[in-house]
Amino acid sequence: MLLFALPDNAVDDLAAPTNLRGTVTATAASVADHESMGPAHQAAGEKLQNLAPANQVPLPSTKEKRTAMEERKIAVEEDEEEEALERELDQEEDALLEMEEKQQKEEEEEEEEEEEEEEEEEEEEEEEEPLEYLEQDDPDLAAAMESEFEEERQAAFGDIDDDMVDDPEEDKGAAYAKPAVAFGASGGKAASVKVSKKMKAAKVLVSPARTTRKKGLDDTFVRFAPQDPRTDKALATIRRERVKMGMKRAWDAYRANAWGKDTILPLSKAAADRWGGMAMTMLDSLSTLWVMGLKDDFMEARDWIAENLSFKDVGHISVFETNIRALAGLLSAYDLSRDKVFLDRAVELGDLLLPAFDSKTGFPINGLTLYSGQHSGSRSACLAEFGTMQIEFRYLSHATGNPIYAEKAMYVFEKMHDESAKVAKHGVFKLDYNADSGVWGGDHYSVAARGDSFYEYLLKTWLQGNKKETWLREMFDESVDGIEELLLVRGPGGRLYIANNDNGHQSDNMEHLACFYPGTLALAAATLETKGDVTLEKRAAHYMDLARELGETCYQFTSSHATGLAPDSVTFDQKGMPQASDPRYILRPEIAESMYYLHLLDGNPKWREYGANIFEAIDTYCRTDEAYAQVRLMATPPGYKKHKTALRNGDTSSTMEAAVKGEEETTKTGPDVKLVSHEDDMESFFLAETLKYLYLIQETEPGEVDLSRQVFNTEAHPLRIFSDRSFSDV
Repeated sequence: MLLFALPDNAVDDLAAPTNLRGTVTATAASVADHESMGPAHQAAGEKLQNLAPANQVPLPSTKEKRTAMEERKIAVEEDEEEEALERELDQEEDALLEMEEKQQKEEEEEEEEEEEEEEEEEEEEEEEEPLEYLEQDDPDLAAAMESEFEEERQAAFGDIDDDMVDDPEEDKGAAYAKPAVAFGASGGKAASVKVSKKMKAAKVLVSPARTTRKKGLDDTFVRFAPQDPRTDKALATIRRERVKMGMKRAWDAYRANAWGKDTILPLSKAAADRWGGMAMTMLDSLSTLWVMGLKDDFMEARDWIAENLSFKDVGHISVFETNIRALAGLLSAYDLSRDKVFLDRAVELGDLLLPAFDSKTGFPINGLTLYSGQHSGSRSACLAEFGTMQIEFRYLSHATGNPIYAEKAMYVFEKMHDESAKVAKHGVFKLDYNADSGVWGGDHYSVAARGDSFYEYLLKTWLQGNKKETWLREMFDESVDGIEELLLVRGPGGRLYIANNDNGHQSDNMEHLACFYPGTLALAAATLETKGDVTLEKRAAHYMDLARELGETCYQFTSSHATGLAPDSVTFDQKGMPQASDPRYILRPEIAESMYYLHLLDGNPKWREYGANIFEAIDTYCRTDEAYAQVRLMATPPGYKKHKTALRNGDTSSTMEAAVKGEEETTKTGPDVKLVSHEDDMESFFLAETLKYLYLIQETEPGEVDLSRQVFNTEAHPLRIFSDRSFSDV
């Protein structure tokens, strides 16, 4: 950037050297004209020279002019030759560097091939001896145990290469592989793959001489799927910008009509404090603003929070909702921006939430008067409420160095782990719990309302702790086995869906809330440390198979209505197609969430297309004149059909331009009916989760979120995974 102005003639002066060749040419022409003069003219010139004042410097002679001109000409030519030589040398140097890089790459490939050959030779030379460290004391016992192990392994799995067995010294404390259940094509359950106690004991004693790591194993924190190389990045960019425009629209409406309040009412353009009056939509939107690059809006919110946010007058709250939306929103904003304003406010809020844990059992009470710390409402709590505090409270301890937050939250998980054998059914817990008496009530099981995020947090808390707390992963894996037995149903048309289980009866409907689970299963599959263990590899593959099938079921929610919006719950007809049983769409994120995880971890391009379709339906039918609103889906008469062509692969440029403007091409048949009825509500999770997932699913280059270093809380706020280093170094 220029810091001062130049006079006009300075530009000409600066440009003058580039005119050197023209100056030399003109001088040479003048000298040539002088030499062409006749004797008379030359004499007259000499006479005039004699009349000059005595102190005048003599003019250079023609010979001197020619000499000077030739010297300048030679200098110019030498400069040109030098520039040409420098260009030639640069080209030669570039070619040499390219050759050296190619040679180095070939040498590295040769070295890798040699190392692989050496490893193969070493593996071929290894002897399958009985248990070495038992052989010295009791070789007969060692041989007998080895034989028994081989017989049970053969019976369970058939022929398995030795390089599939992992070194127990590398994986002490690893999660025990729970039985995996696969659904056959016919819809029935295939035989369970089980590991006996004897077999587990034998495997612990497998000789290190027989343990080799499977080649090509991906040892990264998360195993991402390769993405389709045919992805239209320009189209993905347009889609991503469309979602960003939707976020800006919703945020601007909140800013204009409900700034500093909990919620905007999008139809009446008014504000409401439904969460105690703590600017909930603002706090819940912070991480989305940052991820989408809306930094000016983020900084404006930051300044308001620094100057105006106060919890001293906040009354009755839901501890669960305040934790996942407000506290997590502040912590994520701090984690992304490193601005201490957010951490200071998070500490203030976290301290006010601590009295919720002051029950006789140490489990938090969900109803709390925030400013006084007094419990309010029922002493009963549900599984999701006390099982969805751990990620946020652990992060707060990690960031501040104060262990009290983590201790309070993790006590709940530790207690449940210790008592799971007595109170859980195959790793699945009942929904209702009294925080004073410690009694579990009812016989209700669900991964939808009141139960959902507990299972999500078993997995994600393990990930947040860098996979070190293996007991958490064990609890999660056991819960998957129980959920398959208690809650997964093969319904009409072979459709696999997630039911609720009340008093031993599986419901015939599925809730939208349960659609987070396919994404969680995909994440579980992609993070399981298999290390060549065939049982664990089968488990990971089975998880991903379930995730794909359930993910497809969840997306098919959108086919139940002509709008392409997903109802809050569905039943299934005889063909397995969903039919709305609760015909509302309240801007929920769960289907978009699973599409995001499956896109990254399964890699099928259909998940990205599904994400684009979901946003287009929302933008078409939930948009108000300033924001977005939840809707009630109206009955659609037979014969009505709607077909979108905007934002599809292979679109023409004109259609893509229309898509950016928010337009769509449609064909309609049947009567012109009203498909939705708008309701005066826009939940903050629409900005925090739904729009964030739909934006991220269209990313084609690394952005602000990386699942190998961050974990989402249940409200889609990314928080950093802990490492062995201090928090300031992470």
